[in-house]
Amino acid sequence: MKRLLTALVLCTTGSLAFAQNTAKYDELANELEIMSGVLKTSLRQNVSSDNWRVSNIETSYLAGQGAVFTLNVRGQSSSWIRDIETMVEGLVVMTPPAPPEPPTPNLTGSLENIDDIVFEATREWEAYADATSMRFAEAFSESHERVRDLRAMQREMAWESREAERQLRDITFELRHADEERKKELLAEKEMSQQKLAKVEAKAKSMKEELKALEKQQEKQLAERKEKQQQAYKRFLAGFEVGMSDTLCRFGSGLRGLPDNEHISMVLKDFDTSENNQRKDRIYVFTRTDIVKCVQEKIDANKLLANADVYSF
Repeated sequence: MKRLLTALVLCTTGSLAFAQNTAKYDELANELEIMSGVLKTSLRQNVSSDNWRVSNIETSYLAGQGAVFTLNVRGQSSSWIRDIETMVEGLVVMTPPAPPEPPTPNLTGSLENIDDIVFEATREWEAYADATSMRFAEAFSESHERVRDLRAMQREMAWESREAERQLRDITFELRHADEERKKELLAEKEMSQQKLAKVEAKAKSMKEELKALEKQQEKQLAERKEKQQQAYKRFLAGFEVGMSDTLCRFGSGLRGLPDNEHISMVLKDFDTSENNQRKDRIYVFTRTDIVKCVQEKIDANKLLANADVYSF
């Protein structure tokens, strides 16, 4: 009987603990969702790059470790801007002006008043992205169409050159055994074949020079494009770090369900590139203790960021 009572007590205790943990995690999930909305809005205010922006934030919690915010960046890791980065551009094109930013909500106030803050890509930005992608795609298509044409013409010229050389060999062989009357005809044919070969070789040389100049121009423009993308990368990253650290300092106390000895991690999904061109996450790990200090103004946002562990993985 005692064993049965003990088992019932343990079962009841376990059920209560499970229910308490479930309620605790549900509350923390709500806090993470609210913080996600605040973070999205803050980044929208601080990140001014036309080509890079946070399109989605996912949240999760690892017991004993902390909260994880995974941010998907529109640009480096997806669709139109990644296509632009890989293009070898043959023409300089003008991109359409970026549409004006729509008004953003005020972040001041308590977390309880900002449950409806949701960041979404506006139609204006989507139209801008599509227009930009189309302009660069057109430039890519036009420049490479000319390159393809030149290479096709080179193959044709090579065939004509081989054909003229074959005719000259045949004429030279026949001249050895031809009579005087036939020699006159063959010599005339030989001269025509030589003139044709000279024209083909001159045209092939001209196309080779044009192709070389075009490819050199493409390499230069590609280098310029990569430099612009690198500058956009740096601008986005600077704005992101400012917005992220400032948000944690202003609203980090809202994560009341997160234990003091745990962490908050921010993961920029597929944002960095390794030496062998593999995509990697850029990860920021903050301690809950440092965030509380920043909220209490014992350290500032710059110090909070400096104390974070930052790495690519």
